[in-house]
Amino acid sequence: MTLYSLFACRNSKHSDAMFGLFCLSVLFATSFKVESLECSSDQRCRCQNYQGQLWANCENLNLTTTPSFNNNVTGINLARNSLSTFPESLPRGIQYLDLSENILQKMDTVSLGNYKNLRNISVSSNKLRSIELGAFENSPNILHLDISNNQELTIEVIVNVSSDLRNSTSIRVLNFEKLQCTYGVSFNLMKYHTVFLRHTKLDELNLASNRINSLETGVITELPKSLKHLNLANNILSFGFYLAEFGDLPNVVSINVSFQASFRQVLTTEFLINCNDTRAVGKRLTEPNDILTKSPKLSLSLKRKYNISIFWPRNLKILYFHDNLYKFTLQDYVFKTAHMLTRIYMQNNIIYELNGPIIGFESVEYIDFSNNFCSYISPNFFQYFRNLSYLNLSHNALGENLEMDENGEIFQYLRMLTTLDLTRNRIVSLPDKIFRNLNKLENLNVSYNSLNKFSIPINHMTNLSNLDLSNNQLSYLNTETRKALDSVSQRREISVNLKGNRLRCNCENLEFIKWMEFSKNIKFLYFHNYSCVFLNSSNIHFSDIENLLQTLEKQCFSYTLLIVIMTSLIIVALTTTLSRILYRYRWKLRYMYYVAREKYKDDELRNRKYHGKEYHFDAFVSYAESDRQFVISLVKFLEDKSDLRLCIHHRDFIPGTGIEDNITNAIHNSRQTVCIMTSQFLESYWCMFELNMARMESIYSRNGENVLFLVALEESAMKKLPLSLMDLIESKSYLEFPEGGDVEEVTAFRSNLKRHLNRRTMASDT
Repeated sequence: MTLYSLFACRNSKHSDAMFGLFCLSVLFATSFKVESLECSSDQRCRCQNYQGQLWANCENLNLTTTPSFNNNVTGINLARNSLSTFPESLPRGIQYLDLSENILQKMDTVSLGNYKNLRNISVSSNKLRSIELGAFENSPNILHLDISNNQELTIEVIVNVSSDLRNSTSIRVLNFEKLQCTYGVSFNLMKYHTVFLRHTKLDELNLASNRINSLETGVITELPKSLKHLNLANNILSFGFYLAEFGDLPNVVSINVSFQASFRQVLTTEFLINCNDTRAVGKRLTEPNDILTKSPKLSLSLKRKYNISIFWPRNLKILYFHDNLYKFTLQDYVFKTAHMLTRIYMQNNIIYELNGPIIGFESVEYIDFSNNFCSYISPNFFQYFRNLSYLNLSHNALGENLEMDENGEIFQYLRMLTTLDLTRNRIVSLPDKIFRNLNKLENLNVSYNSLNKFSIPINHMTNLSNLDLSNNQLSYLNTETRKALDSVSQRREISVNLKGNRLRCNCENLEFIKWMEFSKNIKFLYFHNYSCVFLNSSNIHFSDIENLLQTLEKQCFSYTLLIVIMTSLIIVALTTTLSRILYRYRWKLRYMYYVAREKYKDDELRNRKYHGKEYHFDAFVSYAESDRQFVISLVKFLEDKSDLRLCIHHRDFIPGTGIEDNITNAIHNSRQTVCIMTSQFLESYWCMFELNMARMESIYSRNGENVLFLVALEESAMKKLPLSLMDLIESKSYLEFPEGGDVEEVTAFRSNLKRHLNRRTMASDT
């Protein structure tokens, strides 16, 4: 382990030493040979000699003043003390200085003036309110600088720091994380903040947790081309034209844009911080005006016919885009120059659908889409993920989508996939072809779902080594699945997890339980924690598997003999009974057969002679109960003034017959049907039933003849008619009652209706 790597340590689960807090304490806690040395005036400081260099660890000693150190000390750790002023009279040759977690309030031009050999310095988590211009001007050898978590500095301090380092050829890591207080308005990162960094050979830049909403056009373009790691996590970034500039970072290996607009834990201590969001920008060095004002020419066009092309840094390998509160679906995008991208972290977002296809991710090997509220994956989404080997889709809602994929189209292109995680997706069943092309699959996890059976063909998965079916609703594995696992296990040992399922202790599962106990190359994880349920609802654990098998074998032997005997007796009894019935009623059955056949022939004959049929009524009048008096008066007039016979339900329906039968017979035996249209008619179930039955009569029994006539008793009734019945209005088969009219208009209405019914009667007779 080199001194450089020790001082640049970082939580490795995020990236390769990316944007780390300086952890000099790791160096002092590292196990290497320690000599008894004296390096400080404070005896509590631990002195260590590492590779010929003397280190002093004075961490967490509650110091309020800085002790004196020997001149040959090159590394000093003063973290987690109570120092309020910058240390003076440190050894001139000091290279490593950790002042994090103190109560420093400012850094001026003389703070580091005498320490020209400094390579690594951390002043993170202090109470800094200002860093003067020129504070780092006389520190040309700084490799790592950490001023993070000083929430009263604001991002304006970046101008002074970057100005001091403008001519530095040694600076590699800058940590500007959390320079803004937690609560407040958002900020735009401007070009003047970082423009001086373009002269450096910076590797890592951390701008996380600064409430940055957007980047001015040109900020990304003006960053040094040497940059490899860019951290913009835990801000509130919105979409903007700056996204088109990422392609101008040729050497960037990782980009972190996670935790955007994420929920924050409310801490009362952070309310006590004096936010300097509105402070005036102090005097700063400037670049020539043309550098600060010019904007790069962008070729991004949002007018697209099929997709949007996005340019990535050509050496990008890792993209962190997780734990964001963006709500969207992944559509058809084209990613240019992403030929080196191998890992994508997009878990814990709100991505409802994966539609795609996404072009340009052929090199991606690892994707985490877990916990995204996703309920749909298009069959074409993974079309261009040809080299994908790890896919995590856990904690989504893909159950119904996967159940409908009967042809196995969702995963059909993932022929290189080795790990697939479908945990917690509300899966009830999986179609047989769902994994048909996953020949190289090694790890399959479908735990914590609701599978009641697992019969997926897995013979083609010759590399399968881990199958997790835990916490489902399985009662057993069928014979085909067991044979497939046995076949695959001949090549390698397979781990199978069935913990938390509802295994059954019955005769049908006896062979399955034996198979689990005696399988040689199949390792059942947590086997002794399994349990199964007997018919009497009692449980027994597999820790006593021998006793379980003995009990089942005894029960199943007696049950098998009993089942064979009872089945034979039932078959004999049924055969004898059926034979006697057929013999006793042989003539009656023949008679019933011939009668039914003749009835069918008579029905056909009657249908052929249908047009010669005589109707019992000239019209069936359908109306709502509230219009009864009007209809009675109208029917009395029509029957008295003309030779018409009308059917109305309260007078002519046959008692004791079902309503549906009465209605159907009335319509079938009437030349036409007259509907008195009112609002109450449209709200009545039986009225609408009569209207629709009349329509069916005209379509299927009268060869399309219009036998339905509407009378609009209310003007608004025809406007409320359902869209499916609007053809009745278009055919003009209706008559309007003169609502509120005089006697002459009512008389004319009745005459018109009588004339219409008489005309239809004469036409029918003809």
